[in-house]
Amino acid sequence: MKTQLGNSRICRRDWGMILIIAVMMLSSVNFMCNISDLYEVHVAEEEQKAAAQVASAHMMCAVPVISLNAARAAASYAAYKEENRWKGPVLSKRRGVIHGPSGKETYYNLNMSVVVRSMQRMGYDYEYWVRDDGVKMLGDYVMIAANLNLRPKGSIVETSLGPGIVCDTGGFAKRNPTQIDIATTW
Repeated sequence: MKTQLGNSRICRRDWGMILIIAVMMLSSVNFMCNISDLYEVHVAEEEQKAAAQVASAHMMCAVPVISLNAARAAASYAAYKEENRWKGPVLSKRRGVIHGPSGKETYYNLNMSVVVRSMQRMGYDYEYWVRDDGVKMLGDYVMIAANLNLRPKGSIVETSLGPGIVCDTGGFAKRNPTQIDIATTW
């Protein structure tokens, strides 16, 4: 699932963080409304001091509520992520070709410096790194090559090795338009 918001792209993994932020913002709005109501009710100077004390007490109580809501949202997202995790075969050097969650998967090992610079010029300012299992990463995403007519650069695609980001293409795209090629050190 991919949603575009202006020039940024939001993947399924990002929705959990968006949900957490939304819950925190709603909790803050409710808290501010309660403070505002208290202030309007207590107009006299003495009553305003009492309202400030109550507001301070509410502020101390509101933090655990926000944290509890955020924890619930994070737990809900973690359960969703685990439930939707790929449970089939995983691409490896030994298993050079598999049928993954988005179709046929293969791997390639090329210098990614030009590809990384291209993605950064497009606004994907993620760090390039190599996972312990030899998978080349751009931020939190597996770097993949795909048919750019079907999956443009920056598209998020589920792979057997985790969420991938389309960074490149190859000759395979003409023969098999749904195939993805995963960047590795193998």
